[in-house]
Amino acid sequence: MADYSAGTDHRPRVSGVQHWRWQRLSAIALFVVMAYFVFVVSKLGTLDHAQAVAFVRAPLNLLGLACLVVIGLFHASLGLEIIIEDYVPLKKGRRPLIYTVKSILLVVGLTSIWSLVVTAF
Repeated sequence: MADYSAGTDHRPRVSGVQHWRWQRLSAIALFVVMAYFVFVVSKLGTLDHAQAVAFVRAPLNLLGLACLVVIGLFHASLGLEIIIEDYVPLKKGRRPLIYTVKSILLVVGLTSIWSLVVTAF
């Protein structure tokens, strides 16, 4: 770790290992859930609305879709945070932009989970 003298604009370096690990773990979990749904949906063929609702109402499929939404958006938030930190040149604007993106993803996630719950019950 580098020590910076007073008055410099540099922030102290922090390890990114934990962030990297969470991104890899979420990618593996996302791959497993996505592979399951690709397999299931490929077996279903064409569905009308009633069949699609029945598919979502099955407890295993409902849980799998909820996991897909949560894990997918968590993985997306980790990736977008890295993109913003690497490519946004604003010194004081990065944190608010990261919080804005995470807030938008949270709203998308809550809306998606709510729509699954409403469809299932």
